[in-house]
Amino acid sequence: MKKVFMSMLMLLAGIVATFAEDLPEITFETITHDFGTFPEENGKVSCVFEFTNTGKADLVLQKVRASCGCTTPEWTKEPVKPGEKGTVKATYNASGRPGAFSKTITVTTNAGEKRLSIKGEVIPKAQKVEDKYPHDFDGFRMLKKNVYFNTVFNPDTKVEKIEVINNGTKDVKVTFQDAPKFVAISSPAILKPGEKGEVIFTIKTKDSDVWGAFKETAVVVVNGKAFPENPITMFGTVAENFSNLSAEEKANAPVLTLGNAVSLGKIKTTTAKTYEISVKNDGKSPLIIRAINIDSKNITATLPAKIKPGKTGAIRIKVNGAGLKVGKFTQRMTVTTNDPNRSTYIVNLNGEVE
Repeated sequence: MKKVFMSMLMLLAGIVATFAEDLPEITFETITHDFGTFPEENGKVSCVFEFTNTGKADLVLQKVRASCGCTTPEWTKEPVKPGEKGTVKATYNASGRPGAFSKTITVTTNAGEKRLSIKGEVIPKAQKVEDKYPHDFDGFRMLKKNVYFNTVFNPDTKVEKIEVINNGTKDVKVTFQDAPKFVAISSPAILKPGEKGEVIFTIKTKDSDVWGAFKETAVVVVNGKAFPENPITMFGTVAENFSNLSAEEKANAPVLTLGNAVSLGKIKTTTAKTYEISVKNDGKSPLIIRAINIDSKNITATLPAKIKPGKTGAIRIKVNGAGLKVGKFTQRMTVTTNDPNRSTYIVNLNGEVE
C-alpha cells in the first residue's frame, strides 16, 4: 500500500513539474531608461523596452499602465510565442513640464507583473514676451488682469501690483477709467518700447462705504484708446478688525440673531416680490449691518438702520421672478456686520419659481 501511495505522489509531482515547465516568462533587456537632459521644445520623447518570452507557453500582455497621464504606453497586443520578442513603448510628454521627472510603467502579463521606469530632466523653454505677458492692449501687455486684494481690514489700505511691458514700437501712456472710488490706480507716465513697469492698485477703505465681498472693474486706456471689452477685475473682502478688542468690549458687543435659511415660498416669473427678514440684536451695543451680498443679480437687499440692543430690525429682500429659471432655487446671502463673532454670516434663500 505504501508503495502505491509513493508511486502516486511521484506521478503527481511529475505532472506538476510538467505544467510548471510549460509556463510563459517575460524577460526585459533593460527595465530602466534615462532620457538625460533635453529641451522642453522637444515635446514628446519615447523609448522602447524590448522583452523576450523565455518561457514555454504563449505570453500575453494583459495591461500596461503608467504612473501618470503624462506618460503614454504602447505594447505588443498579440500573444508572444516562446523564444519570440515583443516591445513596450513609453512616450513622455514634456510640454509644460520643465524639471526632473521619474515615472513608472507597470506591465501585467499572464506570467506576472514587471515594473519599468523612465527618468530625465527637461530644460524649460525660454519664455516669449507674449507668453509671460499674455494680456495685450495694442502692444501694451500685462502679466495678469485680475487683482486679488483678499481680506482688507477697515480702515487699512492695501497695495497690489501688476507687471507690464511695452511690446510695441512707440511710446505708450496708460490710464484707467471707470475704476471704483475706493481703489486708486497708478501707472508709469510714459513707457518706451521694450520698457517694463508696474501698475499699482491701492485700496483705501477709510471713509469708504465698501464692506464685505466686492468685485469691481476698470477699463484700460492706452494712448487714448479704451478697451472696455477687456477690463481689469478687482476682487476682495472688506472686513472689520476685531483683533484688538478687550474682553470688556467683546462682552458689550452686538450679537446678531438671524436664521441660516429663509423660505421665500413660490414666485411667479411675471412679477417681483418683496420680503422682510427679521434680524435681532441680542447684544449690548448697536448692531450695524454693513453690507449684504447676494449671488443672484435678480435678488436685491435693503439694509436696516442700526438695531439697538434687544431690538429687532428687518432686511428687505426684493426678488425679480422674471430673471429666474422656473423651478426650485437656493441663493446665498452674505451678511457683513459689526458683531465680532458673526462679522460674516451666510443665509440661504430658498424658493420656487413658477
